[in-house]
Amino acid sequence: MANSKVVRKNIRMSQEVAEWYEVKAKELGVSQSNLMVMALSEYIKQDKTISMISNLKEIMEKLENVEQAPTE
Repeated sequence: MANSKVVRKNIRMSQEVAEWYEVKAKELGVSQSNLMVMALSEYIKQDKTISMISNLKEIMEKLENVEQAPTE
């Protein structure tokens, strides 16, 4: 986040999620805001990984097609 502008977002959540969130933040010794950023950052990493795996699968299929193509 070195060159990133920090912005504020307000969200609504169920009481159950809010309670879990408060307890988890205390367990980890971080603010609830920091825990939210950590959780969202992890989600973004996972989402990017899934996209890369999907793209890799597509590339592998194309390579297999090239390998199977008859040579003249």
